[in-house]
Amino acid sequence: MRNKKTISITGGTGHLGINLVNALLEQGYKVNALIRHSNSPIIHPHLTWIKGDLNDLKALSQLIDQSDAIIHCASAISVGEMDHDLIEEINIKGTQNLAKVCLHKPIRFIYISSSTATKDPLKNEEFDENRPYRADKSFFYAWTKAQSEIQILEHVEKNELDAFVIRPTAIIGPEDPAPSRFGQTILDLYRKKLPFITDGGYNMVDVRDLSQTIINSISKGKKGEIYLTGGQYVSLKELALLACPTKTPTILSINLLINLLPLINLYDRFFKLKWPINRESLNALKYAPKRMNCSKSIKELGHTNRATVNSITDLVEWFHKNNIK
Repeated sequence: MRNKKTISITGGTGHLGINLVNALLEQGYKVNALIRHSNSPIIHPHLTWIKGDLNDLKALSQLIDQSDAIIHCASAISVGEMDHDLIEEINIKGTQNLAKVCLHKPIRFIYISSSTATKDPLKNEEFDENRPYRADKSFFYAWTKAQSEIQILEHVEKNELDAFVIRPTAIIGPEDPAPSRFGQTILDLYRKKLPFITDGGYNMVDVRDLSQTIINSISKGKKGEIYLTGGQYVSLKELALLACPTKTPTILSINLLINLLPLINLYDRFFKLKWPINRESLNALKYAPKRMNCSKSIKELGHTNRATVNSITDLVEWFHKNNIK
């Protein structure tokens, strides 16, 4: 049965975007998706790809034309390995451009942010939507997500933009064709390619569950609100065992790696590391919240999250089925 609503998406070729596009189409929505190149990853009679990027105001206007909602997934995700100017251009300026073309139009604006946009928790402090924003630029990607949230919520207050924010944690699960950073880590653990891991961990949400929560939010999300959409905290050791029960890589402490960063950075200059090892990536592991309260998104958006073991098992099976190595 066809849904009469048209939903537009940025970042439609990314990990979240591909799963979200597929879920929307399966549930009868018509979808418009922004794409920077001509190789469309999904072909469907109710899917229209709009060629352009977040600096192309004409393409953005075309993207949202006749749409009921825009889901802004596009983002430069970085834990210290990308150029700051590029991250800021995509995450802050790109969001500004998209908001600009949406102002004074009858369209819902769903901004996909990140749980890292707020300050790190202290010890075992509970983590929810009411935390203060990250103010320093030491984790630059997270700072740009905080700035973008602030500007979107300012548009809600000053310009009546019908917008709200969804803050996912680390996203895992199939489909993951690129693969994503977490997908590649799980694949490398499964293939026994990671020489070592460290302590610490992440809160992880399945991309399929997150996609459904976002779809629910089209009708259930409240203007000006923030929704934390997390899952289960998993240490890297637990992640390694889930991905490959027969082998656990050597575990090096985060503090040791932080102390060794000058040597690691020197090595990386001459022999490029496959996995980003820097202060941002290590602090993200070290300070990831272990007590996360997602009751608001559960109550208001119907958010659910399957067990991480199921997400990883399904992802490994999907990689194997699609011959992704």
